[in-house]
Order: sequence, then structure tokens, then C-alpha cells
Amino acid sequence: MFLYGIVLMVAGGGLLAGVAALATWLHRRFSLPYALLTVGVLTYMGALVVQFVLLRALDHTLLEILPVGALAVGLAAGFTEETARLLGYQYLARGAVNRPQALMIGLGHGFSETIYTGLLAAGLGLSVLGYGSDRPDDLSALTSGALAEALNGLLPLAMHMGLSWVVLQVFLRGQLFWLFAAIFIHIVAETTAALIGPNDAWAVVLWRALVALIGLILITRLNAPELAVEETG
Repeated sequence: MFLYGIVLMVAGGGLLAGVAALATWLHRRFSLPYALLTVGVLTYMGALVVQFVLLRALDHTLLEILPVGALAVGLAAGFTEETARLLGYQYLARGAVNRPQALMIGLGHGFSETIYTGLLAAGLGLSVLGYGSDRPDDLSALTSGALAEALNGLLPLAMHMGLSWVVLQVFLRGQLFWLFAAIFIHIVAETTAALIGPNDAWAVVLWRALVALIGLILITRLNAPELAVEETG
């Protein structure tokens, strides 16, 4: 149990350190205020409340059917979170006009759940440290599971940062299409992760890694309108 507690604390601490390092890098590299993180946190919390209400209103028996439940989770997450991002830009961050600002807001949106997972893992690990020093039956399996959960908490940050940049295109380009593109990507990402299920954490990691790669492509290849014009001119 002692070793299991150590593994959990390392996984949780790694999540917290990763989020802190990324926020610090954005702050120092682009001179961004940490207040932009607050915009992301508030939009995520608002979306989470709406998701809770929507899912509570649905038939729980129906949600227990895996494809139906997965689709419901994906639709709720996609529509509420991306709409919340849009409202965040509209009312809380009107001055956000460039990629680094969008990334900082997206990080704030995504890291709320990541920090919660990290704190939960670290707290659970700390709580079991005093239960004895017996070696667990399969430490490698416990370590693998903790690492998979840590990656599943960290990888979605790239998706949230990428989609934050996509939603900002609504204001930069004056086209609502970008909102629906972000909603679609988010729905597919969350629905597929829910379909894979919690019993195969590493399969979810592979899927999250693919989505993270797509997020990174959006961040690096999707340019602001004036840059896109210059490159094609």
C-alpha cells in the first residue's frame, strides 16, 4: 500500500507540475497575464453546470446503454464547452485577438479538470501511505494504471488549447463555421473516449494522444486571417 501511495502521489504531482509549467511558460514567453486562465476556468465551470443539468434531465436507464451514454456525454461536452468558450471571448476576454492569448484561455478551460484529477490522485496517495508497507501483488500494473490516468488527464490540454484558437476564429474571421467545427471535434473526441471506456486506460491514452496531435496541428497550422492572406499572396 505504501508503494501504491507513492505511485499515486507521483502521478498526481506530475499532473500538477505539468500544468504549472505550461502556464508559466506561456506567461513568460508571451507576457500573458494569468488572469486569462480565469476566463478559461469560468467558462469551463459554467459549461460543467449546464452539462450536469442536461444529463440529469435525461433517462438514466437509457444513458446506461454505452453508445447512447457516450453520445450524450459527447454532445453535452461539445455544445456546452465550445459555446462557453465563445461567450467567454464575447464577454470576458474581448481583447483576446492572437494565438498565445487563445492558448492561455484554452489552458485555463482544460486544466480545471486536470488539476482536480492531480489533487485527487495526490490526496489519495497521501491517505494510503500510512496503511502499511506491504508490497502490492502487481506493482507494475498499478504503476501502468497510474501513468495512464496521468496521461489521460494531461493530453486533453492540447485539445482545449487548440479548440480555443479555433473558436477565436469566429471573431477574427466573422464566420460562425469555426464554432461548429470546434463543437464537432469536441463531440468526436469525448464520444470516442467514452466508447472505449475506463476498462482500457491505455487505449484511451492512444486516442487522447491522437486528439492532442490534432490540437497541436490546429495550434501550429491554423493562422490568423492576415497571416493566411500573406502566405497565399
